[in-house]
Amino acid sequence: MYTGFYGLSERPFELSPDLRYLYLSEKHREALAHLTYGVEERRGFVQLTGEVGTGKTTMLDALVQGLDATTKVAWLTNTTIGRTDLLRALAWELGITEVGKTKMEIMRQVSAKLVEWTADGRNAVFVVDEGQNLNAGLLEEIRLLSNLRAMGRASLQIVLAGQPELKEILESHSLRQLRQRIGIRYHLEPLSREETGQYIRHRLEVAGVGSREIFERSAVDAVHEYSGGVPRLVNVICDNALLSGYADELTWIGRRTIRESVEALGTRQQTPVVWSRSRVGSPAADVERG
Repeated sequence: MYTGFYGLSERPFELSPDLRYLYLSEKHREALAHLTYGVEERRGFVQLTGEVGTGKTTMLDALVQGLDATTKVAWLTNTTIGRTDLLRALAWELGITEVGKTKMEIMRQVSAKLVEWTADGRNAVFVVDEGQNLNAGLLEEIRLLSNLRAMGRASLQIVLAGQPELKEILESHSLRQLRQRIGIRYHLEPLSREETGQYIRHRLEVAGVGSREIFERSAVDAVHEYSGGVPRLVNVICDNALLSGYADELTWIGRRTIRESVEALGTRQQTPVVWSRSRVGSPAADVERG
């Protein structure tokens, strides 16, 4: 409805991940670098955590897009399945068409496929999203997958992504063996006020607005204040603000429009979001390269 009014070719603040709109803040750039390093250098386990809406799935999409053609990627997004189904899903993702019936048969098939790929100079990565929903049994099954080796190195790299609860789950005593195998950990934080403005501007430019400003500085400040810098909330607020601005025939979106949109949506961030510019070696980026 509002795209023509504001000179946009499409809606710039859709909620579904779209790499055309990828904006790499310093934090997101670091997260992607850690993920890529972990997979390409065969670090075994890589852990990515972050609050809801901070861009974890987008980072996983960017990781996969950036890998070369010699890397096979298997995805797991349904994390409430059983242990045998997990192995079956992995086998299917690896291109095994006639999957065995028992866990042992499937594990042998997966292992054989990975050995074949490693011998051909190929790599394989198992990307597990929504990891906070994994129970102890599934996490143990994933740990066992990390035992698969070929030519003296891990034949399957595993990326575990999830909400902060995943970190808490992995701290349990029963999962200490898995925890000790995680070579790289990164916690994705929300955007700063400056990054929120850059994020909004970037999405508007991709959607075709050109160099014209639509959101006043006070509006950007309000978006960051109400969203806490969480990209998903930024999208929700900005999309509805543009709709309200169109209805009121506003050429510029100001703080008042943002406030009214937030009040109508009930999307105000309830708890303060603490953000900092994390670097390797800081609490936000725990990297083990030994």
